[in-house]
Amino acid sequence: MEDGHQEINDYQFLQLERIEKHFAEINYLLLSGKHIDQRDYVFHSLLTDYIEQWKNYYLKLYDLNLVPDIFDGHSYFYLDFGDSGKGKLSGPLRQREITPLQTLVGLLLLDMYYQKYFEREKIVTWNDLMIQILESDHEKQYKQILFGEIRASYDEKEWSLVQKRFLKALITFSKLGWINIHNDNGRNFSFEIRPAIHRLEKLYQEELNDFEVFSERFINQREI
Repeated sequence: MEDGHQEINDYQFLQLERIEKHFAEINYLLLSGKHIDQRDYVFHSLLTDYIEQWKNYYLKLYDLNLVPDIFDGHSYFYLDFGDSGKGKLSGPLRQREITPLQTLVGLLLLDMYYQKYFEREKIVTWNDLMIQILESDHEKQYKQILFGEIRASYDEKEWSLVQKRFLKALITFSKLGWINIHNDNGRNFSFEIRPAIHRLEKLYQEELNDFEVFSERFINQREI
């Protein structure tokens, strides 16, 4: 009889029926940069129940650290690709890089997560994003980067272009497990910010501590 807490040496745990059934997908998601949290209940449970065996597997076979992390009372798992550092969160299957604009969007979402800290689900709509851009403490930086100039208002065409850029970033974040998209239909789109967005805070602590310098560098280098 299979015991979820029995000691399993080396790779023998991969032969267990419940592991074998889901191994291919779990392995692919982790190597592609996915952060697996409790929303992926089955995968999360298998990683939790056999964490030491999974860690041993990735360390020996890929020389990668499988990291169990927790934020806001929610646990999640991801592979740390070490020296790939900032901007490279994916492994050998997908060399996905975080662009400067995606980094900016991510930091904006991280700020919104804290604003919604006491809400059970951190649901964000396009209207919420517009308000954040226009009325937050960093509105000048957001306007300059996203619109190219600081004004009191912007027309429909300008907002449409910004929305397309945001959607592209959100699709990437969804693949990383940082958000869960509920509706991507035009101005009605909405999504949930997941606890794993905290990973971005770890990677970009310096930029968060001095956001003005961070954004000014992007503007001057015209990287966005």
